[in-house]
Amino acid sequence: MKNVLVALLLLISNPSILWAASVDDSLSVVRKTNKSAIESQQRIDQLSIQSQKLLEEYQQIIQNTDYQNAYNFQLKQLKEDQETELASLQKQIDEINTTQLRIMPLMNSMADSLEKFVVLDLPFHQEDRVGSVIQLKQYLRNPSLSLPKKYRLLLEAFQIENNYGRTVESYRDSLSLNGETLSVEFLRIGRVALYYRTLDGHVSGRWNTESNDWDDLPDAFDRNLSDAIRVASNQVAPQLLRLPMVNPQ
Repeated sequence: MKNVLVALLLLISNPSILWAASVDDSLSVVRKTNKSAIESQQRIDQLSIQSQKLLEEYQQIIQNTDYQNAYNFQLKQLKEDQETELASLQKQIDEINTTQLRIMPLMNSMADSLEKFVVLDLPFHQEDRVGSVIQLKQYLRNPSLSLPKKYRLLLEAFQIENNYGRTVESYRDSLSLNGETLSVEFLRIGRVALYYRTLDGHVSGRWNTESNDWDDLPDAFDRNLSDAIRVASNQVAPQLLRLPMVNPQ
């Protein structure tokens, strides 16, 4: 109790001691407050940085999601377009198969008709022409050939036969006549008339479409036939000639 009284007496007798203690306490409070403020600001800064990172990550996720949605939409459109195209191609394939089933019998029938036509036509280049038709029919039966190529070969065969009706030619070949084989020169005038003359010029004749046989040509036409053969061979200029012909049926 005595010591306490002494201390009080000292404080009362020396007020500077009391003021110094108050300043120290205030400074201590300020320091603590500043430290606390600094620590709080640091935490605020860290939270702000974390928040900014989270915001950026969120924005990146949103952006990536938009890109992904757009990409998924494009994929969906592409898939739908491909499915539409595949359906169209499948329809075309089905139509081609149907066309093949319908056109092949028609093409075979056309080849048969062409063969009959060649056999019944004037007997010029007949062996080669019949052989060409037989080869054509073999092509049509060949499964490795495409339908367009078969159709092209068929049209070419018809075109070749069609051209014979618009041309004039002379050529040498053998002719079986009355059990004898003769070397002759033929004269073909389109599909209207066919003549022959032996190489020595002694025998000549024409094809009779009514009897399907050869008729002897009168001697009076020998000169005209010789001139016609030279015209067809481009040895002389074209000229008007008189030759016996059968009226077309």
